[in-house]
Amino acid sequence: MASRRARTNATPRTRTDEAPRTRAKPTKGAPSRRAEDARVTSKPARRARGKGPETSDATPRTRRLSPDARRRQLLDDASRILTEEGLEKLQVSALAERAGVSRPLVYRAFPTRHALFRAILEDFTDAIDRRFHSALLHALPKGGIEAIAEAFIEASCDVIEEKGAGPWLLLDAPAADPELARIGWETFTKLLGPWQHQLSVFTGSDARRAANDLRVIVAAGRAALFGWIDGSISRAEAVEDAARSVTALLAAFAARGK
Repeated sequence: MASRRARTNATPRTRTDEAPRTRAKPTKGAPSRRAEDARVTSKPARRARGKGPETSDATPRTRRLSPDARRRQLLDDASRILTEEGLEKLQVSALAERAGVSRPLVYRAFPTRHALFRAILEDFTDAIDRRFHSALLHALPKGGIEAIAEAFIEASCDVIEEKGAGPWLLLDAPAADPELARIGWETFTKLLGPWQHQLSVFTGSDARRAANDLRVIVAAGRAALFGWIDGSISRAEAVEDAARSVTALLAAFAARGK
């Protein structure tokens, strides 16, 4: 009797405060839950699981770089835009998109578009200067102004191949932008400034005349390289033409006062 009474007073297993569970009928034509899960968890995402910090290709992330590394990246990307698309296409928005960063980040590195141009040109001419001084170690033993001129032209060509022709062409900026033209000439003058005194001594001219001679020499050398840049002649031919024109001008300027 006691055992029967205990069974009668036992708490029923089914709770009366819960609604009975019913299985929803699938809507005709709707994908099953398993199919939805399969679509949400794509194969790249499933492969990414268990591989640590790697993420799927669907969610790329911009790498964090130091300020110097980010500046280097922006200058390289800006040089590519100049070379591939031209001056008008080099806008802050285009550079930010190419580098995968925000426009405010670009402005933090280069407050104005002209500041960006100046940085590109200084980076380019610094590279020429480094290569030129390295080439002088081989050129000076040969002697002669021709060897020095050829060393400078070869150094310029090396940097054009490394960074693209865009910055080189920017050095001779169009007069439509006087500020950019001024920046281009200032940058080139800084590169060639140490040689202006040597040119004055070689030609016997005063500083004012030597500065103008330098402009003429630079214009002739640049013109000779345009044929290589546009693909009409080889680099070797362009270097030969540039070296001959520069040395011919030097000889002519030296003979001017005689």
